[in-house]
Amino acid sequence: MFLLNQINANYYKYQAEKAYRKKDWQQCIYQFSGTLKHKATLTDFQADMFNDAKKQLQLENFNKGKKIAVCGWDLSHNAAGRVLTLAELYQHCGYDISIIGCVISSNPKRPKQLWEPMQLSDILCSFITVKDTAELIYKAFDFVRSHPFDIIHLSKPRLPNLIIGRLYQLIWNTHIIMDVDDEELGFGQFDKGFLPKNTDITNIRSDYWLNKSVSLANTFDAITVSNAALQFRYSGTVIPHVRDANKFLPSKQLTLEMRNKYDVPPAQKVLLFFGTPKPHKGIIETAQALARIKENDFLFLIIGDFISKAFQDKLTAIKGVNFKFLPNQPYHSISKFVSMGDVCVILQDTDSIISEFQLPAKLIDALAMGLTVVSTETSALNSLIEAGVIIPTNKEQLPSTLIQIFSEPSRSAFNRDYFLQNLSTQVFVPVLTGLLKELRSQNHPIYSNKCYDIITLTEYHSSP
Repeated sequence: MFLLNQINANYYKYQAEKAYRKKDWQQCIYQFSGTLKHKATLTDFQADMFNDAKKQLQLENFNKGKKIAVCGWDLSHNAAGRVLTLAELYQHCGYDISIIGCVISSNPKRPKQLWEPMQLSDILCSFITVKDTAELIYKAFDFVRSHPFDIIHLSKPRLPNLIIGRLYQLIWNTHIIMDVDDEELGFGQFDKGFLPKNTDITNIRSDYWLNKSVSLANTFDAITVSNAALQFRYSGTVIPHVRDANKFLPSKQLTLEMRNKYDVPPAQKVLLFFGTPKPHKGIIETAQALARIKENDFLFLIIGDFISKAFQDKLTAIKGVNFKFLPNQPYHSISKFVSMGDVCVILQDTDSIISEFQLPAKLIDALAMGLTVVSTETSALNSLIEAGVIIPTNKEQLPSTLIQIFSEPSRSAFNRDYFLQNLSTQVFVPVLTGLLKELRSQNHPIYSNKCYDIITLTEYHSSP
């Protein structure tokens, strides 16, 4: 294998030098990066050619339109929702936008697919399927050298994004923006010293790489976050889970049409949950609160497929609650289904670091469609509570909170107006374009006699 790598590396070097003499800068970069993929090193002369080719290509492309991609660390599940949100915001800004990233599929007998809403998107999506860190490095080299971009927006500080981001810096001098929309450390298992318990470096999802990736989140050109609590923790520019005001359009007619279609009475009081029903999302607690209300005339509408039948059975065993279940719905139809609700209840786990720093996308959906939103108090939601668009509660107070809501005038117009002024895609177009204008020219040199492997690519790099 070593001999074969050397033969391949020498071939790439020959082709790179040939392209350099022809002033074919992009081809030169492509061939030299093939050398690095095979863990070979460059001479001083070859490294100088590589770096000069990057400089010349930047000058050549200076006045051309920017090619931009949003990168997801695993595009096979709902974490890709943030990728779509950012990509659609770029699209709204008028940029040439693509989606790139990985699908992590460690079991060849049960291969994973692209997240379903991503399959239905009109934004071009290119990705690699990887099972472990060795395959990630090898395939990432090939992907990056074949797909040049001027700007990459990484969604979440996870290992695949860290590797892809570093390679884009080294190979193309690409501007890299890191986006943080969750406190990712909450998804790992750590001891009291925040040292990872799972240190298997072949496992892309291991706590070791999770901790490492989060620690390097601030070492790129810029950072964006989804809420003020994360901004306090990581700094950066706040870009919430924005929604297009022209697609999220509430109306009484839409509500009546959707309720009629799914046999929900027009005057029914509807509590809505839209998403993947899981134990930590407060669904059991919400149902228990409804069961404690005398003369209960509420409908608990849950839209989304249950992963666990045992959890669904536990939920439906709660007496005195009128449930209605609908399956998963297309991403582009979210607004229609949200329109069926009156109230969106979000009982966050106040002991969870994830909940503490999370601004749920379904909360933005609800405000966009003028629903009343009830939630527990967390750092991420404090500004919305202070603005009066979220009614604070807890599982003990929820029954009385719900009764009070329906005895007061509707908050629909107030919540919709807040969304338009503070959470819509239209409001954040100038925020994003302003951030991109602040990016400065970058130079990330390739060094001679250096092997670019998973260790060197995850070393600390100071931010500009």
